[in-house]
This record gives sequence, structure tokens and C-alpha cells, in this order.
Amino acid sequence: MSTSPTRSHRLRVLHIVPDMGVGGLPRVVETLCRTTDPARFEVGVLTLNFAGELAEALAAAGYATHDLPRPGKGPDYGASRRVAALLRRERVDVVHTHNTQALMHGGLGALFAGVRTLIHTDHARPFPDALKYMVIERVLSTLAYKVVGVSEHTTDALHRYEWIPRAKLCTIPNGIEPGLFDGSRSREEVRAATRASLGIAADAEVLLIGARLEEQKGITYLLQAMPTILAARPKARLVIAGTGTLRSALEAEAQALGVSGQVQFLGVRLDMPALLVSADLFMLPSNWEGLPMIVLEALAAQCPIIATAVGGVPSAVRAGESGVLVPPRDPAALARAVIALLQDPRERARLATGGRAVFDAHFSAAAMARQYEALYTRQAR
Repeated sequence: MSTSPTRSHRLRVLHIVPDMGVGGLPRVVETLCRTTDPARFEVGVLTLNFAGELAEALAAAGYATHDLPRPGKGPDYGASRRVAALLRRERVDVVHTHNTQALMHGGLGALFAGVRTLIHTDHARPFPDALKYMVIERVLSTLAYKVVGVSEHTTDALHRYEWIPRAKLCTIPNGIEPGLFDGSRSREEVRAATRASLGIAADAEVLLIGARLEEQKGITYLLQAMPTILAARPKARLVIAGTGTLRSALEAEAQALGVSGQVQFLGVRLDMPALLVSADLFMLPSNWEGLPMIVLEALAAQCPIIATAVGGVPSAVRAGESGVLVPPRDPAALARAVIALLQDPRERARLATGGRAVFDAHFSAAAMARQYEALYTRQAR
């Protein structure tokens, strides 16, 4: 982190994360970096596994980014010591860790370096987790000033399964910057241009999912719903933005189901606002979740949402107000919900308007950043 003449007036905050690839957790961290008050805080990021696209974006914007090179294969027993050395060298005041690996190395690193304030955020995972990870978090949480859940569901799980005291816990919902969706072009122009760039017809009914292609996201169940959807709505198209270990398997599944011609895999995309504007429905068929950033993006972009009622999702996708909720692992329920909304443009418009209202009231990046700033300065109780 660069030395500043106002050093005495700014706290140095270092986010420690597994990586800054394109995903929900990295988007939260990127948003926090950009919205934390620069007059009071100097913010940087340390990645433990690899940097990724969002680290590059932050570096280009002038934020300090660091990585922790591994000495070789196998367990990295010296990581905490190397983190501590970095914290001392950069004179970090606040360590903010994200998920278990970061807490392990960052929490111990903060202890070794004598950093007084440790904040930890759990971005959600299926509970109960492996016992060793829950025990690790329980023990290391004693080092933290506060442990944050990104939804009440996550916070409750941390108390129930990891036995973290309620006094140590708090909930801060994820937030995003609504300005990301404002531009010089109209929504209609963005929609037309984005569809044209993807080779999608103007009258197609586009279902969009933006997610890592992993088991958590339940994309297989959406693919299994596609034959039923297409039988009722032959102009439907499924657009999948993201990458992951299941991409080849999902492409093969689409082929086996006979829907590969109506399913488009885009890979990693950094233009999700434009993709959301171009879509008729946003889909999130997850098996488990915390509070995904992409859901908030869909609310802000006024893209109607169909999601599974898991984790913290119902706090943002409110049934009948800002979207439609279905059970997880249920292709038939997904198909029914999609067909019903594609047949009812007035209901889609109502949910789009309601979704933006929910976003404005509860999920702005500014509200998230102010709550974390109170933790950094130890003013929250």
C-alpha cells in the first residue's frame, strides 16, 4: 500500500481472500474496496491462491493488490508467517478475512503481526460443513472483533453449527453500486446491441444465469427443465455466463437432452449489467447460497428473477414482490415458473419494478460499506 501524507488519519485495511476471480465473494470485496470511504481508509487486497480478473481491475484503479506465492505443492504451513510479514511491512491496521482459508492464514497472520482488529465475513456454504472446518472457524473466531454473516440464514448457521456467540456475530447483507446500471444508452439500445452481439434474435425469450459452473448453482436442474420449457415456449433461449469445473459436463448434458441448440455457454463475462438488461428472466437454481451478488445485480437491473428458496436468497427475492421462489433440485417447478412468467409480460414488469424497490431499500453498496466501516473503527456493538 502506498505511503500517504494523510497516513495518520486513515486506517489501513487489508482484505484477505482465496482469489479475485469473477464470482460472488470477489465482487463483494471489489465493491467494498471501491465504496469504503477513501478519506478515512486505505484499502488493499491479498489473494492466497491466485489473483484473477477483479484483482487486475482493482490494481488498474490504483488499489494495492498482493498475492501470496506458494513455495511448492502440498500444505502451505508457512502461509500465516508470510501473511504476518506482509502485514508488518504494510503497517496494516485492520485485517478483513473472507471465508475459512482466509481466516486460517489471515487470522493467525494478524495474531503474529499484532494487528488489533480482525473482521471475518462468512459468505455462506452448506451447513453443517466438514467438522474440521467448523472447529477451525470456531477457534479462530475468538481472534476476531466481529464475525459477519451475509444473511440472517448464514449468521444463524454460524451460531448453530460453529457455536460462535451471538455477541460476536452480526449480519451485513451484500450490496452493489446501482450506478453500474446507469449509462448513456437506453435500456432498449443496450438490450438490442447485446442480443445482436450474441447472435440472439430480438424476439427470443432469454433466460440468463450468471454463476460459477459448480454443483452449488444447480444448473443441471435448469437444463433438465429446458425440454419442458421449449415445448411450451419454443423461442426460449438459455444463456449461461460463467465458468467452472462442470462446464464440459453441462455442455454434454445439454447435448444429451437435445437442447444444446437453445443453450449458449458464454464463459467469463464482465458485462453482466448489459446481459441482465438483455434478458427476460434471471435464473438462480442453486442448491445452497448465502446472498449472491448476482441476485442484487438482477434486482438493480430490473430483471425478473426465478430462484430457489435457499439460504439468504428469500431476503432479496421476495415471493410475489421481487421474484418467484421454487424448491431446489426441482426441474418441474423451474419449468412451471418459467412458462408462467414468459406467458405474462405484465407480471414480469411488476416484479421488475418491485425488485428495484427492494434493492434501493436494502441492498445498496453504500449501506454495506458504512456498516463495515463501523466494524473497522470498532464502533459497532
